[in-house]
Amino acid sequence: MSDTTTKEAVSEAARAPAEKAGSGDAANGLSRRRLESRRKLIAAARQLFVERGYHATRPQDISKLAGVGHGTFYLHFTDKLDCFLTFADEVCDELEVVLQDHLGRARTVEESVKETLYAIYEYSDANPGVLAAAMTNTAMLSVEETKRRSPMERWAAQWTEMVLQWRAEKDIPSDVDPLLSGHLIVGAISQGMAYGYLYQVDRDKLINDIAQALFGALTRQ
Repeated sequence: MSDTTTKEAVSEAARAPAEKAGSGDAANGLSRRRLESRRKLIAAARQLFVERGYHATRPQDISKLAGVGHGTFYLHFTDKLDCFLTFADEVCDELEVVLQDHLGRARTVEESVKETLYAIYEYSDANPGVLAAAMTNTAMLSVEETKRRSPMERWAAQWTEMVLQWRAEKDIPSDVDPLLSGHLIVGAISQGMAYGYLYQVDRDKLINDIAQALFGALTRQ
């Protein structure tokens, strides 16, 4: 950060003890202001990551769109990657709500895959470009100290749990590797949907074809 940015951050941080010492109301007011500035930053980051992509978005762009001082950005996030992963976590949480609603209707492995695809389409229709932005490959961006999972890793872990359940219920063979399967399913869904978009494949047909292919692979049928 520049000297000016650092001074902004130090100045804002230095005001916290004084305001907190005033009264409970002052402390609560400070907390609300911090939550509000964080909310604005995440909303701005979401808009810019969707419109420009990760690489073309700068922390100062996010701060400016959020209407806060640039130093405030670094009070909430370590760097741009930290901000991006916070955005991606928010997207995963939102998609999870839609997924759970759809998966509650599934009774078989094939139906689970189909309902997952319908949930992804439903979320994407309601939030254009958001899911694609959140799926930026952070493996090429992460620094060593970053321990948070990317959306792809998070979804692979969820599929791994589902494969473990199906294996325990004998819906798929006992020698199927759950962890490998989880990652392969995420990759297949991602690439399959990209194929469908590129070649304008009918949505229902694409969902049926992907579900049948994955079901056949898991059950070896």
